[in-house]
Amino acid sequence: MIALFPGSFDPFTNGHLDVAERVCAIADRLVIGVGVNPAKRGLIAPEERVRLIREATGHLGGVEVVLLQGATMDEASRLGATLIVKGVRSSIDVDYEAPQAVFNREIGGVDTWWIPTRPTLAHVSSSAVRELVGLKKDISRYVPPAIERFLTDNRS
Repeated sequence: MIALFPGSFDPFTNGHLDVAERVCAIADRLVIGVGVNPAKRGLIAPEERVRLIREATGHLGGVEVVLLQGATMDEASRLGATLIVKGVRSSIDVDYEAPQAVFNREIGGVDTWWIPTRPTLAHVSSSAVRELVGLKKDISRYVPPAIERFLTDNRS
């Protein structure tokens, strides 16, 4: 089974890493797909996110990190993924993800599985980490070491 884990991952957090580790336990291959929203200026350039996520997941076998070019359902098909996985922290995430999961199945023919976040990571989000970075606060407990080094070294 090939699973696609799509997201903006700006930045990739310990919550994302936890989902990746858990999916690796059941999938033959995990593709982490970095999506780009052209309407948003990201904290980390997409190509740099790919590099950093590769470093952060280097201990995991069967992981590939790629830039996504189009709709998630189309990218899943292109990559040979039979499953899309998404981490969910709360009912708010479920409400947001539910319509997309239905479209992925009805139009794209690919199922979406939600991986519930571990309670110790439920408060961690990329947006919260971006805010902490802007405030020049310690983020080491919220992101993998490769991400922490990059964000700490590149603070303005």
